[in-house]
Amino acid sequence: MKDIDDIEILDLEPKKEIKKERIVKEVKREETRVKKDEVPTKKKRKVKKTKMFQLIFCSLSFLFILGCLIHYGSRFIKYYRIYNPKVDSSGGALLLSNYITGNSEIVYEGSGLYITSGNYVYKGDVSNNYIKFNNLLWRILRVNKDNTIEIILDDYLNMLPYSGSSISFDKSDIYKYLEEKILNNLDKDMLVKENICTDMVSDLSNITCNKTESSYIKLLDITSFLNSVKEKKSFLVSDDEIFWLSDYAEDKVWHTNGVNVSSSKENSFYEIRPVIKLKNSVTFSEGDGTKEKPYIVKNNNKLSLGSRVKLGDDTYVVYNISDNIKLMSEKVLDDKKTYDKDSLKFNINNEDSLGKYLNTTYYDSLSYKDKLVKNNWYIGEFKNSISDIESEKQESYIGIPSMLDIKLDSSVNGYFTTTYNNDMLWVYENPLRVSRSTSERNVRITIAISKDNINKLKEDNGIFKLEG
Repeated sequence: MKDIDDIEILDLEPKKEIKKERIVKEVKREETRVKKDEVPTKKKRKVKKTKMFQLIFCSLSFLFILGCLIHYGSRFIKYYRIYNPKVDSSGGALLLSNYITGNSEIVYEGSGLYITSGNYVYKGDVSNNYIKFNNLLWRILRVNKDNTIEIILDDYLNMLPYSGSSISFDKSDIYKYLEEKILNNLDKDMLVKENICTDMVSDLSNITCNKTESSYIKLLDITSFLNSVKEKKSFLVSDDEIFWLSDYAEDKVWHTNGVNVSSSKENSFYEIRPVIKLKNSVTFSEGDGTKEKPYIVKNNNKLSLGSRVKLGDDTYVVYNISDNIKLMSEKVLDDKKTYDKDSLKFNINNEDSLGKYLNTTYYDSLSYKDKLVKNNWYIGEFKNSISDIESEKQESYIGIPSMLDIKLDSSVNGYFTTTYNNDMLWVYENPLRVSRSTSERNVRITIAISKDNINKLKEDNGIFKLEG
């Protein structure tokens, strides 16, 4: 038998600890596995949330970009059509307004054609807005969005006081003059009426238009004139030019003063340059807008104010067709003459007078004298109103202009008129001046032919000639 010391005693307690350790290790291993399994799930959720955010962001961005494209695309199309209008035709004839806007460069600075609220407006020192209408040369002020065209005469056609009494444009002498003397000699079938503001303008920073009158003809207003100025230049005026505007102040009337505006008493003598509006149906014939090749209104070649008429070797300009066809010589006579030694009235009976000479010696020298008819020429004295000039008349074959008569081509000047004041005669120059009747001045003659001869006047290269 073995000794007790040799007997191996089994220790069961450590086995329990080993088993416990194994269980702990297994639990830890399982927890680790679970944690490892949980990490991908969180990542997946985070990735999913990120993708959802990106999808929402991209969708909103797409909708924003689409909205921008629609909004700005429509504006682009709108303004492209405005800045690049389609040049179309009406009944086979090209509209003048479309031709002008479709063949002109739009500018954003300096001189040229601007676009404002859909209207085309010329500003600054431009040279491509000339237009020939009614045989007269005009400048285009603007082409309106309704295709009507506002134009102003390029040259002044007279120098007269604004009024003898009222300074409101619609009640002034100048308004009556425009209506009766000028409009009656234009082709109204091609014109459209427009509103004329008659508010008093006391402050240039506060110009209103609460009261209006409607007419086919007017003077330029302050706003339109100042809108033509760009960089201290305007196609409407030279540095020292002065012409009447339609606006009035409290006791004076506004007018141009270079590229600025000033006001003067209504009895001052300044240039008159009418403004009219052509219909939107006016069609284009030819021209590029330059002075040498102005735009020409189609079918505008009939006898009218400004037409040139050749009789014999002499060329005349039509200045009135409301009664007989009244013609004014295109240039002055070769020699200067005195007016009269004894009278300020144009008289054909006074010896050594201009009236006597023109209706005897000069009349007999004309090869076409049998074509002329006697006419009543205005010889009244100017006192306070231009209507005074019509108070007296002299009948004769040949006359000279009164202050009231339309005078075309301002380069022809320095000649006697039949109008006088006190003891002096008015001489047509710019500025006007007076002269003694015994001084030698230029002579520009006026004649008349009957309206029966209109059908005998045939146009040839811009000049009408009397046939038969």
